[in-house]
Formats: sequence, structure tokens, C-alpha cells
Amino acid sequence: MSQFIQSLIDNYTHTEELYITKNNLDRFETNDGWQIVNTLNFHLERKLKREIQDLEFWLPRQESREATAKTNCQSAHAAYRGDEISTTNYKSRAAFYRAQKFATQLMRTDLAAAQSAYKELTGASYTSIEQQPVEDIPEDVRVMMEEMASLMMDEWEQKAANEPEVKAKKKA
Repeated sequence: MSQFIQSLIDNYTHTEELYITKNNLDRFETNDGWQIVNTLNFHLERKLKREIQDLEFWLPRQESREATAKTNCQSAHAAYRGDEISTTNYKSRAAFYRAQKFATQLMRTDLAAAQSAYKELTGASYTSIEQQPVEDIPEDVRVMMEEMASLMMDEWEQKAANEPEVKAKKKA
């Protein structure tokens, strides 16, 4: 578990022994009594949910930044000539790519730690990413999607028709 999530759990954990009454109408209720409960359980659950939401929102953007940094690093590697400018460009882009990759890995581990902590706390898993069912797409968008799919199929068919057929050589 990451240090951030562990400190969050530590800060929002306060066990207290409280007298719990299950039924106020029956004074001879057998379930009543002293229990040890975490009084900040609700707040910890809210904090973990919010952290999961934030990480799930920012992780795709961070992955995009990492991909851009990787592309820049590869182009600097290809342009490397051994002079001072190309060496500095390559070193800086490589360092930036390493930093972006580290940030992505850190966000992934924090997300996994937060989700496992939430599951351990509540017994249920949580994610803020919802898959939109196809039935909920408006009609005009659905028509446009079908039109684009048919256009793409036409392009693929044209590419396939323009490519020369490769004939297999006959073996004697």
C-alpha cells in the first residue's frame, strides 16, 4: 500500500468504545451493549471514494503525457548526432520521459491501493468509471455512428481492392 493511502487510513481511523442501542423501544434488547467502532469510518469512505475518482480522472491524462514524452524522447534519440545541442536535448527529453513514467506508475499504485483499501473497508469494490450502454445513445448520434462505420468500411474495401494480390509461387 502506498504511503499516501496508508497515512489517509491512519488519519481517518479513530476506534472508540461506544454503547450501541439497536432498539430504543425495547429496554431488554439483547443486542445492546458496548462495542468498539471506528467513529471516522464514514469520512474515510468518502475520502477514499474521492481519491479513487481523482486518480481515475487524471490517470488517462497522465498516460497521454507519458506517451507524448516517449515520442519526444524517441525523436531526440533519432536526431542525436553527438554534438552538445543534440546531447542536451536527448538527456532532457529522456529525463522528462522517466519523470512522466514514474508519475504514471505512482498514480497506478495509488489507485490500486485506494481501491483495495476501500474494498477492505466496505467489502465492495468502487470505481467512478461508468460504461454507457449503447441503448442510451441519442438517435442522431447513433445514425452518425452507423454512417461513419459504413464510410470506414468503404475505405477499407477500397484499400483492399487497390492492394495487389500476392500470388504464391508454385513449388515443383
